Amino acid sequence: MGTDKFASPGALRLTLAFAVFLHHTTSFNLGMSAVLIFFVLSGYWVAAMWNKTYSKTTSAYFTYLVSRVWRIAPVFALCSAIAWALLFWRGEAPEAVGGLMRQLFSNIMILGYNSLPFQANIPGWSLDMELQFYLIAPAIIFLVSKNIHLLLLCLLISASAPWLGGSATVAPFLLFFGIGVAAASHELKPSRAFAYRSLFVTLAVLVLCLALLAKELYVGGAQGAMALAFSSKTNLLIAATMTPWALYTTQQSSGAKDRMFGELSYIFYLLHWSVIGALKTGEGSYLDRALLCSEALVIIFVASYLIWRLFDRPINKLRASWVSGRLLAEPAAPPLAAPVGDAVPALA
Repeated sequence: MGTDKFASPGALRLTLAFAVFLHHTTSFNLGMSAVLIFFVLSGYWVAAMWNKTYSKTTSAYFTYLVSRVWRIAPVFALCSAIAWALLFWRGEAPEAVGGLMRQLFSNIMILGYNSLPFQANIPGWSLDMELQFYLIAPAIIFLVSKNIHLLLLCLLISASAPWLGGSATVAPFLLFFGIGVAAASHELKPSRAFAYRSLFVTLAVLVLCLALLAKELYVGGAQGAMALAFSSKTNLLIAATMTPWALYTTQQSSGAKDRMFGELSYIFYLLHWSVIGALKTGEGSYLDRALLCSEALVIIFVASYLIWRLFDRPINKLRASWVSGRLLAEPAAPPLAAPVGDAVPALA
């Protein structure tokens, strides 16, 4: 792995989670681009882990699926419980939730969360897409690893998403997962120069979006420009321009602190919605909102760290130990070739 400390993979993931926080607390509505980059990274790491570890375990698909659910479901369930508790505390829990058992299942096991009539924790929709991807990822990894041009199949499915269940399914986002799978399966590694060009172009687009936002806030009369700055097309553009940089970070070595940042990003992402809702960060003057957002950030970071340290990390250690215990024994090395005429003992 590389040693470009500026391109820290964990720090990038935490930055993406913070971008979603900004999406929900300001007018800088580019959170979808951050989620799409998350999907690219997820596709990459799932493919890398399948090839390196899961494919070498007993009952590979079973081990892989249990491990992936084990990795994300406990924190998801905890953050769902926190979201519901805060809703009841604020007196904002709905009387009708569209089926108690359905709510319980999706708030714990994630699957179907994006199709719930009421979602207590809005960011949870992307984890539903993540889990749906997990179900089919080994097949996608197999196909794309055999022929990278089969990535076009992911493009076709994403383009056909309106006829394949729409946002209730992973279909609209399959291309982004597929890009990560292709990068891992075919070792597509952006060069340092190309990665930094990707980063600079992305920053230029973000600066332009900020300029349009500032014009709207302080000058007014730029609704059309604002709509363009925060449109779905702009989110797609940012995700596309930043993907090489995101993939470049996967090539970098990661220390304990950076790995902690990466793991905290998941908790931060799931926790922030409940905290900003409880503090009502969208109410009051700009100064009031800024102070509330600052308070929310402190609470989210502290709570995320405590959840990671006391809840997530112990559970993840158990999961990793379980997976390690299911690794198949490495085959014995074949003996050196014997001289002609000597008997070669059969391998056991």
